[in-house]
Amino acid sequence: MTGPIPPRQTSVPGLLADEFFLTGLDDVTGEQRLEPRALGVGLGAAVLGELVLGGRLVIDDGRLRAFDEPCADELQNRVRQWVRKDRSVVLARDWIRVLAAREIADLVRHRLHAANKVVRSTRRRLLRKPLEIYAPPSLSTAAASGVRIAGNLNVPRDLNPADLLLAGLLRATGRDRYVLSHCDPSVHDELTRQLRRNLGPDSSQLLAHTTDVLVTETLTPF
Repeated sequence: MTGPIPPRQTSVPGLLADEFFLTGLDDVTGEQRLEPRALGVGLGAAVLGELVLGGRLVIDDGRLRAFDEPCADELQNRVRQWVRKDRSVVLARDWIRVLAAREIADLVRHRLHAANKVVRSTRRRLLRKPLEIYAPPSLSTAAASGVRIAGNLNVPRDLNPADLLLAGLLRATGRDRYVLSHCDPSVHDELTRQLRRNLGPDSSQLLAHTTDVLVTETLTPF
């Protein structure tokens, strides 16, 4: 008998926001290719996604509800507590904006640096402010999640929940065009099918709100 090809990952997924940050790096220079606002929005959604996937957060009709159960990860726990304590913000789309405004990118960089996943360096530029770069010791590490996602879509195999949400966030921010640039165009259709078929309801809402924030940000800033 033959059946569907079982899922197989070519590397082990890491924390969603960490992988989103690393996937945005240029694999030659190590510079972040997502513009700051898109990076902040994507990382804010990714940290919320970590909480959703970890069962610490649910999204009910667009509203966030965090459970009173601590997380082992310090950044996840900080965001979980923010959501629980701040009653003035309840909607997922507004929390994404809040996290971007609270410099979530700096917090993710700190987590990456503390875990020795990236090395901090400064690049001097002529007549411009020096550029601070956070890049892994090997830039192939930054490409690992993109390679894994592209490889499984190309077969195709179902992505695991974390990789599927990551792929959705990469699409929302336009980074998927780079990650899937060496694949057959059909992988974009395969990703669309998997997002529609396999993305859980909370993750699906989170992705929709992320897209909404990215589309409307310049019109209705938080």
